[in-house]
Amino acid sequence: MGSKTDPLLIVCVLKSGGDYTADYVRILRDGVAKNLTIPHRFVCLSDVEVPCERIPLRHNWPGWWSKIEVFREDVVSGPTLYLDLDTIVLKNIDQIASIPYDFAMLDVLEGTKCCHSGLLWFRSPQPHVYEKFKEAPEKFIQFHEENANNWYHGDQAFISDCFHRIKKIHQALPKFVRSYKYHSLEEKPQGHIVCFGGKPRPHQIKDTWVEKYWR
Repeated sequence: MGSKTDPLLIVCVLKSGGDYTADYVRILRDGVAKNLTIPHRFVCLSDVEVPCERIPLRHNWPGWWSKIEVFREDVVSGPTLYLDLDTIVLKNIDQIASIPYDFAMLDVLEGTKCCHSGLLWFRSPQPHVYEKFKEAPEKFIQFHEENANNWYHGDQAFISDCFHRIKKIHQALPKFVRSYKYHSLEEKPQGHIVCFGGKPRPHQIKDTWVEKYWR
């Protein structure tokens, strides 16, 4: 377990072969550095070289399933914020460290068990997620491919199923994290963090506020 003096850990994941490049890691790293004044450590789990401290991925799990490795015991030891690569940090995010929950995810719809995994908050390790998945990754991937239903799909469905109840980040920090698509932010940004969650990717958006931050 981490001590109270440990810096806040900021984690992202870059798995080769997808839409993302090391430029996404660099831009996210710089956005965090500009908008987080408390001591922190920025790392990326990856199977390629990245412009920050790298923690090697252990498995060749495809696509978003590599995110499950964030739950490894050697990654999370204390307060940790996971951010998807297609995330833009707009302004100061120091408040994120005040979230009191042991684990929290983004809300999808009120009253639904499945949460969005674009941002994950840990106050303490949750290694049971990784341990369960690594026992039979092919089985879980196949199950969630065959039973995908709207937001219930992929890694976020598996993670959600690993908990009886999950706290939502907005319960601690209302309107702190916003969705580019679902909060209609095409013309004007809102909140402190903007999540994209699919296409368009930030680098595909031209002549809007996104370009101010995506460089």
